[in-house]
Amino acid sequence: MERKVLGKIASAKFGEVSDYPFLMGLMLDFSLNGGSESVGDGGKFTINMSEDCKWTTKEERRIAIEKHMDAVYKLLNDAKVCTVDQLKNKPVEVTLENNTFKDFRILTEVL
Repeated sequence: MERKVLGKIASAKFGEVSDYPFLMGLMLDFSLNGGSESVGDGGKFTINMSEDCKWTTKEERRIAIEKHMDAVYKLLNDAKVCTVDQLKNKPVEVTLENNTFKDFRILTEVL
């Protein structure tokens, strides 16, 4: 079952995932329903940067990294901020599927 929940970004970091240092990217946690629920992005916005990762081609790797960076750039612009740490407390609509993070969007209409 899919549902949309209002909330805010509780934390935003960019870097390596501590338990999986081969993954790098944006990591977000969300506070939902006035703080009664919370969910993380599950690493959805990270990418395997390890030299041991077997990409089909260097071009495939480049395209994947570019796609992730374009998404971060769009997110910062939608939120009207310059840095990832400034995303904290921005209003969002989070989509959950079976109580698991699926996606989110910045509520640009209330900024």
